[in-house]
Parts: sequence; C-alpha cells; structure tokens
Amino acid sequence: MLAQIVLTPAESKKLIAKAVAGLDAVQRASKEGIVALHPSSSTYFIIEEITGSKPKTNYWVCGVVTPRGMCVEMAMVLGAGLTPDEESTGPGDLQGTWVIEKGQLQGEEKLSNLLYRMTPSDVYVKGVNALDPEGNVGILFGLEGSMGYIQAARKKRKFIIIYPAGLEKLIPISVKEAAKEAKLNRYESGMGMPVGLFPCPAGVTVNEVRAIEILSGASAIPIASGGLGGAEGAITLVLKGKADEVKKALDFVEQSKGARLPDLRLCNCSDCPVPNCKFPQAGKSWALL
Repeated sequence: MLAQIVLTPAESKKLIAKAVAGLDAVQRASKEGIVALHPSSSTYFIIEEITGSKPKTNYWVCGVVTPRGMCVEMAMVLGAGLTPDEESTGPGDLQGTWVIEKGQLQGEEKLSNLLYRMTPSDVYVKGVNALDPEGNVGILFGLEGSMGYIQAARKKRKFIIIYPAGLEKLIPISVKEAAKEAKLNRYESGMGMPVGLFPCPAGVTVNEVRAIEILSGASAIPIASGGLGGAEGAITLVLKGKADEVKKALDFVEQSKGARLPDLRLCNCSDCPVPNCKFPQAGKSWALL
C-alpha cells in the first residue's frame, strides 16, 4: 500500500515526539529512572507524550534561529538559564533542563548535579540544528555551549543520548565539514549571536523516516520539501508497506496534523541584556519584524 503525506515542521516534531516517547529505552527510563530533555521545539512535544501534559515552565526553548538571526528566548535570558551577570559560570550551572523522573516532571536542578545522577539506563534528549545525508547531527552553540559538557558526562556515566531531528534540518554537506567553517570567534559580521557548530559523536537520531518505522513498521520516502502558506519547511513523504502498517502510520500522522508550538518571545535588540551577542541588529528595520 502507498500513501502520500505532508508534514509542517511542527507536525514533524509532534510525530517524532510520539516515536521517541515510544522507544523501549525511553519508556523504561521514564518509569524507573531519568529522562532529561533540553528545552527546545524538538523536545516540547515529547514531554506531553510521556506525561500527558505540556511543560509548565515559563520557557520552552533556549537558543533559536529567527528571521532577524541567532537569538535566545526571552524567558531563558531573564531567569531559566544563566543570567547576564553570570558570564564566568559554566554549562554545568544551567538549570533549565526538563527532568522526568519515575514518571513525574521534576523541578529545576543544576545540569552538573543532574548528569552526575544519570546511569546507563537513563536517557538525555537533545534537539539539533543540522542533519547531514549520512545521518550525523550537529548543534549550534555560543560561548562554551553545553553539548561538549554533556558528551563528556556521557562517556563517564554511559547514559543514552537521543537526537530528534526533523528533515527540515538537513544540510547538503557533512556536519564535520560544516563545523570546520563555523568559527564563532572569527566572524567579522553576522546576524544575531555568533555561533559554532558542534558535531555530535554518539547517540540515536530519530527523523520522520525513522519515526514512521518505529511507530508502524512502514517505510517513509522523502520526495519533496518546502511549501507556501504556512508549509515553509514542510516535508512530503510517500508511505510504503503492508496495508495495516500504512494505515497505522496514517493514524499517527493524523494525530500529529495541526500541531502548533507556543509563541516565540524575543528581547528587543536595542536593550537586549545577552552579553555575548556581538552583532545586535538594532536600527535594522527588518530586525524588528
């Protein structure tokens, strides 16, 4: 049986969230151990899939790519993560990670303490910014970034890392090659915060193709990307498999259609307190859109 579907980026994130939440390792960790999730548009729906309710924190994403350039969500600037006067603190002091422990969404905890408590049966989920044709992923970072810190902890604690990665993140070259060119301390001009690209060396990547396979056993073949009228960044796929597999896949797709993310809140460029935004766009008419 064949079927054709179209998913907007938000709908893809919802579908991928269902697949990630359904993985045996995540199911086990959410009930008996720890599932830690870095706040992002890719992990927002996973909280809902595991706990049955949306995150109740004032923040839902950290760093973001916006029309004006690289930015940080307002709530992270004003209190969920590091505050502007904490430039000397490191990634271990971040407190914005969502933590599901033994089925319950917990309060905030320093990243260093959280990672120290994690074991090989626990799971850390992190959204990404780049996906290459070989399935490798990369994460943008400003200043130190937290992913190197998390990867170092993973080597010691052996917990599982999962990367939800919609095909909207696909880049046409290898992540390693792209990372060599992303030199955040050497840009002479830019839009928003300067960033580097961290190639992630280990983890389980789940995109729309893998999500369909996990949820239904059907195959998914990308045949087009992009669109208009709200379908910018959308992916068109052909579903292929036994009738019951494709019908099951379509059920999950239907459950994901219409998914929406919360509104994005950004500081005004003219008085933004983020200390490492070297290229604020104050005075640019397009930056205020």
